Amino acid sequence: MGVLLELKDLTKAYDTYAVVDHLNLTINEGELRCLIGPNGAGKTTTMDLITGRQKLTGGKVIFDGREINGLKEHQIVRRGIGRKFQVPAVFRDLSVRENLEVAFNRTPNPFSNMLMFFNRTDKKRFDEIVELSGLGDRLDHKAGFLSHGETQWLEIGMVLTQNPRLLLMDEPTAGMTEQETLKTSEIFKRLKGAHTLVVVEHDMTFVREIAETISVLHLGKLLAEGPMHQVENDPKVREVYLGAEGISDAA
Repeated sequence: MGVLLELKDLTKAYDTYAVVDHLNLTINEGELRCLIGPNGAGKTTTMDLITGRQKLTGGKVIFDGREINGLKEHQIVRRGIGRKFQVPAVFRDLSVRENLEVAFNRTPNPFSNMLMFFNRTDKKRFDEIVELSGLGDRLDHKAGFLSHGETQWLEIGMVLTQNPRLLLMDEPTAGMTEQETLKTSEIFKRLKGAHTLVVVEHDMTFVREIAETISVLHLGKLLAEGPMHQVENDPKVREVYLGAEGISDAA
């Protein structure tokens, strides 16, 4: 498969301080890439720059061969980039079913499709998302009564309703139990290939479970990149992030 996302000399600076500093990154279509690094490494800011949430200072974001920096957030979403934030953004007073129906909406009014009639394609995708998230028996429960893990899975489902080619996931397992984290890893494995995923994560046990390629950021720059065994044995990565015990010490 070809290259889907390219970051070329991506930079975000405030006066003389660069949060992201001439970052170069290439993501192939269908892969699952993990971004790791200490706090302040620039991981979330990189996602903000990709999605247009923040304006870059320099460099380029190229998606599917086209430069997208300068586009507005909603235009980037329409190009095929979906994002799940660390803190779930769901409608807590609506049921799981209603949250998913709102997410399927293609109009600016978030409640305009509450009584919408799904076409066959949408209905099939709705059923697939419900099955993937494991929330079939919770469809009529209010989202506010879901567990933390279930809320995260609901938001992942809501992002998937738009069928994005690229999914950006910011610390998806934060606050999850061990069992919930395991289920999330299974969800991500199933998404890989059909979607391209970029996952920012601090839980290194989870990263070990899902990662193909890991990119390590430090002070806004790319410190190291490669498969798990290569990254965890890199002296520079051990020094600034993983510690002497490697993955187990960082988890």
